[in-house]
Amino acid sequence: METDGRHADPVTDAALDWFVRLLDTPTDPATLAAYRAWREGDPRHARAFDRLTEIGGMPELRSATLAHRSTPPAPVRQVRQTRRAWLGAMAASALLAVVGAHLYPDLKTRWSADHRTDTGERRELALPDGSRLLLDSDSAVTVAFDARERRVTLLRGQAWFDVVRDPARPFRVAAGFSEVEVTGTAFSVRSDDQEDSVFLERGRVTVRRPDDPGRAMVLAPGDRLTATALGLTMQPRPNPADILSWRDGRYAFHNEPLAAVVATLRRHHPAPILLLDDRIAAERVSGNYRLDDPLGALAALAGMVGARMTVLPGGIAVLR
Repeated sequence: METDGRHADPVTDAALDWFVRLLDTPTDPATLAAYRAWREGDPRHARAFDRLTEIGGMPELRSATLAHRSTPPAPVRQVRQTRRAWLGAMAASALLAVVGAHLYPDLKTRWSADHRTDTGERRELALPDGSRLLLDSDSAVTVAFDARERRVTLLRGQAWFDVVRDPARPFRVAAGFSEVEVTGTAFSVRSDDQEDSVFLERGRVTVRRPDDPGRAMVLAPGDRLTATALGLTMQPRPNPADILSWRDGRYAFHNEPLAAVVATLRRHHPAPILLLDDRIAAERVSGNYRLDDPLGALAALAGMVGARMTVLPGGIAVLR
């Protein structure tokens, strides 16, 4: 599954890169020459590019980008029309690059979830035992309570729990790489394709991996732990106000890779966010932004790392 805004197929990914590069300079001879060299270097390149232009309803883009570099400069009005055509194709190609990677998992989650939130939505729920659950944006859970245990499965996203104490019925939260067990406490769990992150606000929790239940780690208030396919790792203790800032509609982070920050902002923006430069993806950034304005946060972050941000039709954001 896609995790960084790129397409799983490197050929389609390269075609999308060329779309974005040509967005600002659709008639630049040097750019067109480099594009033609890439296109003619492998038949798959031409097929991928042509497929995207056909989906975008812009077959004329193919002939435009294959024009000889000696073609006289186009009138200003024609250049503007070409730019608008590129914008339309950008939207179509970007959607193609992300919808295929996300559509099936999203449908599967919708079918399975007992409770879920849409992009930009937070929702507080009262569980059957009186415990409270706060779901972050674009998150989903299933709930199963019986006489022996209380179980919540975090299918995706992030949730905060305030658990009513009941020693006779443990409260368990299962996520992608971990299971958290408590009797009464307050904690948060975030889960994505790469890792789970557990933060304990108060009380005590035990965290274990489903495939190695004999090994467990116990968290004290203020501890944060990550779980991956490789195991459990205790992380430096964060500022509780920062790590729980999402409950108040803000996102606070310190010295995080831009790619990780963008991954969080994706859950708060209804259109795709594409990060097309590995160098800027690795840049570390700090900040505190409102989650109801993810594009404003992206623009500020782009300025920090020297990236160019383009917002395409439909709200699709491209950082490069």
